[in-house]
Amino acid sequence: MAEPGLRVLGGRYELGALLATGGQGQVWRARDTVLSRAVAVKVLRSEFTGDPTFLARFRAEAQHAALVAHRHIAALYDYGELDDAVTGERLAFLVMELVEGESLAELLVRQPRLGVPRTLAVLRQAADALAAAHAAGLVHRDVKPGNVLVAPDGTVKITDFGIAVSASSVPLTKTGQVVGTAHYLSPEQAAGSRAGVASDVYALGLIGYECLAGRRAFDGESSVQIALSQLRDAPDPLPEDVPEQVRALIEHAMVKDPGQRLPDGAAFRDAIDDVLAGRRLPAPPVPDTSPLPLEGHSSGARRRTRVLAPLAALLVGAGVGIAALQLAGDAAVPPAAAASEAPGTVLLAAADHLGRPVAEVEADLGRLGLRVQRTADPVAAGTAGTVARISPTGAVPRGALITLAVAVGEPEPAPGDGAVVTDVGAGSPAPGSSLPSPSPAPAPVSSPEPLPVPPSGGSGTAPGGPAGNAGTPAVGNGQGAGTPTGPGNNNGNGKGNGGRGNG
Repeated sequence: MAEPGLRVLGGRYELGALLATGGQGQVWRARDTVLSRAVAVKVLRSEFTGDPTFLARFRAEAQHAALVAHRHIAALYDYGELDDAVTGERLAFLVMELVEGESLAELLVRQPRLGVPRTLAVLRQAADALAAAHAAGLVHRDVKPGNVLVAPDGTVKITDFGIAVSASSVPLTKTGQVVGTAHYLSPEQAAGSRAGVASDVYALGLIGYECLAGRRAFDGESSVQIALSQLRDAPDPLPEDVPEQVRALIEHAMVKDPGQRLPDGAAFRDAIDDVLAGRRLPAPPVPDTSPLPLEGHSSGARRRTRVLAPLAALLVGAGVGIAALQLAGDAAVPPAAAASEAPGTVLLAAADHLGRPVAEVEADLGRLGLRVQRTADPVAAGTAGTVARISPTGAVPRGALITLAVAVGEPEPAPGDGAVVTDVGAGSPAPGSSLPSPSPAPAPVSSPEPLPVPPSGGSGTAPGGPAGNAGTPAVGNGQGAGTPTGPGNNNGNGKGNGGRGNG
């Protein structure tokens, strides 16, 4: 996202230094010229502000979040929308309490293990904040270290309810769309279900685990792998120096079944008080090895679809090669460490770059220490000159070569047929954009990339597509069969008369 052309938003908020950047937008230090106080202003990415559904949801959540006043929640002061006279873009912004200090994510980079007393202090304040939000009907849905702010005196404040959804409101997010960050995603969200207050508890339990162990509970090469681990795996035991009752606390918060988990923020806070007072917690429930029920699947098919169904849900709206599971991107992180997973690595989220002008993406990647090369993609949907695919994604080393597939363009749609696209995937235009309108060209035949399939043994055959048309000089659809010898997709390749095809 480019720096806003307006230095004073709404005739009132004077932007200063850039504090953080992320998938949803940028956070600026600003000054409220009316009340003469320092504030934080979050300017949303223009590709989201062009989407009426996104704006409607964001306005509603701003209204709800503004009603929750709590000492451990960063206050929301104002919300506004305006047109940038310089860029012509529609801007939406949130004005929030400026919390001096650092995020828990930054603190854990400097000090990976916080120790038991400090961890319980952080968890207790965060749980108290969630208790207030849950009592008001709000579900945060993106509780993670980056959204937990720690002041120099140890005071904790939770911020960024930007992708929260009121538990009592009509859902505006599409069914099955995954919102959140994979490392802190609850099993029920990974299974495609709607997040509830117990989902926030699970995420806070993962934060507690990370503070005590000095590492994340679940990690992997991709967000899909991490989310699948959330669904089916147990984390490694906490270090031996963690007291038994603290272990039990974290285990209660991280139960896979939300019905057996600590039910809400208030229950988590009270359990922490019991531990601090020396009262014993009940034994954590015995883990249920049966898979969680999945949206749209009967119990008889659960075991077979345990891996494949969540994987399909994770890919909805994010496209093949996702690196962060989110509707609008990760919450803000410090610009100096934007998308960093560890020193020397960069976490690339495809959704952050798809549909954006290639020159803009090249500049962003260059600032992260990455090398970039372009390739033309004549079959990708999207406005000419925008990024249709990015490879590789996930955690990549600094200095790595990133390939950007650039859309060539599409035929002009019929008047009135422009469609707003809200799900970002590989080869899709950015949210809020209309289908492009370059000069008409023959519609190409595209061959979708195969979806990644989690490891599973066995072998099989898969028929290809129908035979290609005889004598057709262009690439067509062929027929064939493939026999894999291990995990992976069953893809067949074949040839039609006059052209090559994929089955």
